[in-house]
Amino acid sequence: MGVSQFINDSRRILRLATKPSRKELWMSTKVSLLAMVLVGMLSFVVQVIMTTVTGNWFGS
Repeated sequence: MGVSQFINDSRRILRLATKPSRKELWMSTKVSLLAMVLVGMLSFVVQVIMTTVTGNWFGS
């Protein structure tokens, strides 16, 4: 893939790209926040389980 091919592909992508609507942007924000909350909750649960399990082994 040469430089000219890359430039042509980049131009084509930029012509097809559009600014997201407010509705699309809000939906992306909600999905991202939901994913962050779910991952945070999962890591908290794993941390509590591991603290409980290893706390009993080492007598803390």
